[in-house]
Amino acid sequence: MSWDIRPYGYESENNLDEKVLEALRPHSNLKSLKLIGFRGFHFPNWMNASVLKNVVSIEIECENCWRLPPFGELPCLESLKLYNGSAEVEYIEEDDGHSILKFPYLKRLAIERFPNLKGLLRSEGKEKFSMLEEMEIWHCPMFVFPAFSSVKKLDVWGEIDAASISSISKLTTLTSLSIDHNFEATTLPEEMFKRLVNLESLSIIYFKKLRELPSSLASLSALKCLKIHYCYALESLLEQGMEGLTSLTNLYVQNCEMLKCLPEGLQHLTALTSLQIYGCPALTKRCAKDLPEH
Repeated sequence: MSWDIRPYGYESENNLDEKVLEALRPHSNLKSLKLIGFRGFHFPNWMNASVLKNVVSIEIECENCWRLPPFGELPCLESLKLYNGSAEVEYIEEDDGHSILKFPYLKRLAIERFPNLKGLLRSEGKEKFSMLEEMEIWHCPMFVFPAFSSVKKLDVWGEIDAASISSISKLTTLTSLSIDHNFEATTLPEEMFKRLVNLESLSIIYFKKLRELPSSLASLSALKCLKIHYCYALESLLEQGMEGLTSLTNLYVQNCEMLKCLPEGLQHLTALTSLQIYGCPALTKRCAKDLPEH
């Protein structure tokens, strides 16, 4: 069900969206549920575990709902996407403290535009997402990552505060990390990468004010691909320890206008097979100066 095409300035009268949704009678073997542009304040009574017990994928975009449906336990759910949540939502759980996220086989979780979301559960206890492998957290500036033991891929987009950035270090099983579009952060936590011993791919993109990279980056001995794009204030990659990236095969640096030099340790990266540098005028000028005349 989609309400994504409406006249400009349209406002639903008399909770029409809610009435339409409540009137639906989903198939008893429903596999996928997708609600886009829903502007009601309450979800229908039928949206519960007994009806959704066989659902594999759920995607919900709702601007006004201040709490999510009490799904209960959905044993077949593998993918959950939640968009445009109310500013009232701080945790994805019910007021009585019993989590609504009882999804034992959830593999992919995407949450976007929950401005005051602090986390999934109000209090961390026994892990409830032991199968979770992929996470996308976009425009959730206050979100703090729990210590999941199975997440391998994380994509974070938009401004996030210091506590949120630091909590990424709890995800020790990560093999791929992309942090993108943070226009205010000038630094990253010094110990951020220390525990990410399995990380193979790292992308840092559109950190416009980032001045330096944390020294713990040098401890990523499993890292194969490193991308640094649109970090306009970055002056150097790593002053020391670059040689610690012993598995690095691909290094991409793009549009880092203040980058003046490459670290000495780069010459010791014997696994490096691809080095691509674009839009770094200060670095290009220095390299041209060092070239012999022909």
